[in-house]
Amino acid sequence: MKFNDAQLSITQGETGLYVTGLRETIRALERSGAATADIKETMRTIANVVAGPARQMVPIGKTGKLLSSIRVGAAKTKATVRAGSARVPYAGIIHYGWPERKIRARPFLDDARASRLTEIQSALIDGLGKILDSYQLDNNL
Repeated sequence: MKFNDAQLSITQGETGLYVTGLRETIRALERSGAATADIKETMRTIANVVAGPARQMVPIGKTGKLLSSIRVGAAKTKATVRAGSARVPYAGIIHYGWPERKIRARPFLDDARASRLTEIQSALIDGLGKILDSYQLDNNL
């Protein structure tokens, strides 16, 4: 996809998806008058695409605190889904495991992301397309 000279490509890394050219695309959108809040809302939508399945895949213990600790975050260049807090310090151990203690990994966040790759890409394209359309910019996504 292209917006003027900005070229986007999406690749899957070990800990997330990486969108090459996203910063340049966002800068071009901002120069064209797009609001940062619109871009952040697109990122929040993307985070919610992953958070829903993560909440269904999370192992639920006696208290259910790990489930309730799953939350989304968004900035203009990233969408994040986090689990754990000061009251749920074991989230990383559940997700990544602890071989020395014979605790197997249950990567519910990674599994949720992997199960929704197509939806994530669609949400990014749709979100950027809506921003382009709302500011009457050339939409060739």
